[in-house]
Amino acid sequence: MVSLFFSPKITFATSLFDILPPSSSLREVQKADSALAEKTSRAVTILVKSDSFESAKSAAEKLYFSYVGSDGNVNPNYFDSLSLYVDSDSVSEMLAWLHENRFFLLDEETRALLEEGNASQIAEDALMTVYGAFSFSDLSTIDEDPFLLSERSLRHFLEDGAVSATNMALRDNVLSREKDGAFFVLIRGTVSKKGAALASKKSTVRNLYSACEILKEAQNDNLDFIFSGVPFHSYESSTSAQAQISVISTVSLILIVLVFLWIFRSFLPALVSAFAVTFSCGMGFVSTLLFFRGIHVLTFVFGTTLIGTCLDYSIHYFVNWKANPDCDSGPAVRKHIFRGITLGFISTEICFAALFFAPFPLLKQVSVFLFFGLATAYLSVVALYPILPMPSKKESKLASIPNLFTKCRFIPLLLVIFSIIIIGINYRSFRIQNNIQELYSMSQNMLQNEITSAQVLNTGSSGWYFILKADSEEALLQKNEELSNFLTKSVDEKKLGTFLSLSQFIPSEKKQAENYHAAEKLLPLAGDQYDALGLAESPLETEKFVTDYINSYRSLENSFIHLNGGHLPSAIREAISNLWIGEIDGSYYSCLLPLHAKGEEEQFFREFAAQTDGVFFVNKVKDISSQLDILSKSMILTLALAFVFVLGILFFCYRPKLVLKIAAIPLIVTLVTTAILILCKIHLSFFPVTALVLVFGLGLDYIIYAIEGSQKTESENSSLNTFAILLSFVTTALSFGALAISTFPPVHMLGLTVFVGLSTAVLSAFCMTKK
Repeated sequence: MVSLFFSPKITFATSLFDILPPSSSLREVQKADSALAEKTSRAVTILVKSDSFESAKSAAEKLYFSYVGSDGNVNPNYFDSLSLYVDSDSVSEMLAWLHENRFFLLDEETRALLEEGNASQIAEDALMTVYGAFSFSDLSTIDEDPFLLSERSLRHFLEDGAVSATNMALRDNVLSREKDGAFFVLIRGTVSKKGAALASKKSTVRNLYSACEILKEAQNDNLDFIFSGVPFHSYESSTSAQAQISVISTVSLILIVLVFLWIFRSFLPALVSAFAVTFSCGMGFVSTLLFFRGIHVLTFVFGTTLIGTCLDYSIHYFVNWKANPDCDSGPAVRKHIFRGITLGFISTEICFAALFFAPFPLLKQVSVFLFFGLATAYLSVVALYPILPMPSKKESKLASIPNLFTKCRFIPLLLVIFSIIIIGINYRSFRIQNNIQELYSMSQNMLQNEITSAQVLNTGSSGWYFILKADSEEALLQKNEELSNFLTKSVDEKKLGTFLSLSQFIPSEKKQAENYHAAEKLLPLAGDQYDALGLAESPLETEKFVTDYINSYRSLENSFIHLNGGHLPSAIREAISNLWIGEIDGSYYSCLLPLHAKGEEEQFFREFAAQTDGVFFVNKVKDISSQLDILSKSMILTLALAFVFVLGILFFCYRPKLVLKIAAIPLIVTLVTTAILILCKIHLSFFPVTALVLVFGLGLDYIIYAIEGSQKTESENSSLNTFAILLSFVTTALSFGALAISTFPPVHMLGLTVFVGLSTAVLSAFCMTKK
């Protein structure tokens, strides 16, 4: 505990994506993908909706200024950045930048005209723009840009949707849109790391919800707020899971304490057992923090296994402490149960340790949490419980349980037959299959928010993207241009709608140089152009305009735009913020986003990336689901090896016939659990497979306890052992049976699998071991 106070900052992860393994195809760019995810995972969009534009804008301004001060600085407790206005300064900044770099930012159409010898077409287009009946172009710099090259570049940015990439239009200095009679105003932001901490009192999402409710109550004119972004989903899933787990765990523990009080008629077993559970979970928690400097909320979910295991050890001790006449002291009770709980402890620890070798951070955390927590529970019972005072008299009623299991030897066989029939009928669907979309069930309100946001903004995100890697910034930009050329052909072939690439905003030096040299073909036309524009009053003045134009062109040679240059306008910086990943370990990375892509064309783009050096195709949903399939299979193999190892140990303790019975029961558990999962329409995926590991660890305890009890004579109170096992099962079933009713899919699958597995293990153990 002391070391934690001198350690670096500890993190508590709550996002579902934090538990997912990296795709095997992305190991080369894993750090870049993580950096990109860190950026995008904190991005939010808020659409303020109302019956009138004025009302929507007014509410958007009130919300905006509740986080932005009069000096324009954003409250860092909640946001890193927040934008509402697109003011005249931003527009002027953009126009000035386009004008300054007009020779380097030629669009493809302009460049093609120049290279094909059609420079005169560009001159004519400029004259038509100037003298057109409905010209709204900015002509303030026409004396320096007679061919309106900056105008053509601006039109390219706007027509391609590169700057905003949405259907929103500029109105009264904000981005807005009218749809189906309603007006929407857009606010965009990036949540600060401090505000993204869901457990914090200054959670940005919680604060936003509260602020928006106040505005809705005050304005009261069909005002609504549409939220979109990962932080809102993380908040919803984690708060829902935490609330459910807290309620379920609390109710379960209260029921368990009441059961202890009713059974033992004493506060001592309940208080000591509660202390042991708390102490074991605390040690598991501290051990995890010391190993990983952080912990995920789902580690606590899996850690609830400790409650059942700790109580098992306590129950076996206190049942004999209370009712076994042969145990007249604490050390005598320990001696009586030592062999059973020690063998159970060793077998369970082997199963928990096996999780540590999975290439998955969450499982490593779970392994450490359970391993050290269980060791603490075992040592507490063995070392501390014997010093407790013995009861004044023994309670013989605890042992009065009728032995019903001798007449039920056929139940395991019936369970096997039932399971084989269910699996046989559904054998076509019986396979390991993971889909991470099934791990989070969006609420109806959140789903409607995402649908409305997608319809209004029409960004067309496909859910997959490319990561590009190169040895230098220039090589990376050239790679972006190569991929953009390929995707442009795909757009023409209707394979996708459009895309966003870094090279659309900042061309490579190579391309900028080519643009610059292509623009040189306009120089011979400058004199006629100035005359046609009527800017000069005499041939001498025309010559001066031409000389200034040529000198301006020559002076800009090699004045290339760079990504890290300090003169990029704010609109461009914002547009490329999620495309430019940056330098990591000596390599440079960027992201390219296909938009409005057709799902059936995914394999086409995936194959292209596989054949292209430095281009990586990413579909996190599919890639991680496939990776979880591989991980689930490896866990089953690891579990099988751990089980064989446990059986090897048990061969030294029991007769071969008993060991074979022990080996049969986990197989029955696996068959029955698989059949129930099929009936519940749950795939054999990562969480059920992980739960099976826990079932093996806990179930082996029950099997060993049952065998130990079957080998004792009546005088040794063998029925006490039966009672202790049943009481252990009831307390564990209360915990995991309650988790099975959770609406959070991972928790539900864990609870259901463990409950069914342990029920089968207990029933089979008694039926196959009773004389």
